[in-house]
Amino acid sequence: MFFITFLIKSLNCNECGEVSLSLLAETLGPAFNGRYMSISTPMDDDAFLNESMMQGKRKTDYVLNFLAQNVEDDEEKPAWEIKNHIEYSIKKQKQNTHQQRKKRNTNYMQEWHCKSTLVWTDLGPDYFPRYLRSVNCLSEHCWFKIYKCKPRSFAVKILRRKRNKCVPLKPGTKIGSEGLPMELKELWVWEERPVNFCCDCTIFNM
Repeated sequence: MFFITFLIKSLNCNECGEVSLSLLAETLGPAFNGRYMSISTPMDDDAFLNESMMQGKRKTDYVLNFLAQNVEDDEEKPAWEIKNHIEYSIKKQKQNTHQQRKKRNTNYMQEWHCKSTLVWTDLGPDYFPRYLRSVNCLSEHCWFKIYKCKPRSFAVKILRRKRNKCVPLKPGTKIGSEGLPMELKELWVWEERPVNFCCDCTIFNM
């Protein structure tokens, strides 16, 4: 047992067997949200950022003001061994279908509006999916600069590769429909990430 533990800690990812994209996609399963995730480089007209770009700019320029924290479900357990990862709630505000009263002044109503833009973030090769799409608030204030523009977010589940970590498969273990041979494989774990889906004009400090 001690030898196996030492072996896992001493090996790096280059000495581990790679986990195929098809297996990662199968493991991700229903957690994939095509509106806010992309496996390949997005080709639309939305703004595009990567982690190094975000570190090189001031926070007020375009930081994705996440309301939730990045949380790992299990730091060491392989993602394919966790079967209940979808047991989380995505809270979305229901749109009010009641007709609003007649506008008295267009400019008056526009003061409630928070300007926003859609931004793709490149999380890097250690994440699957690699790209996350989020709403970025462009305005800091609203309602005659009395209220503030705050992003609203929900949580998504993605996979993260842990560098310098390998995991041995138990004899007879089959991962996914394709299965994997009995050897050391890269360790991928579940990670929860926040995604902004709108900007609200609010007086509350969220």
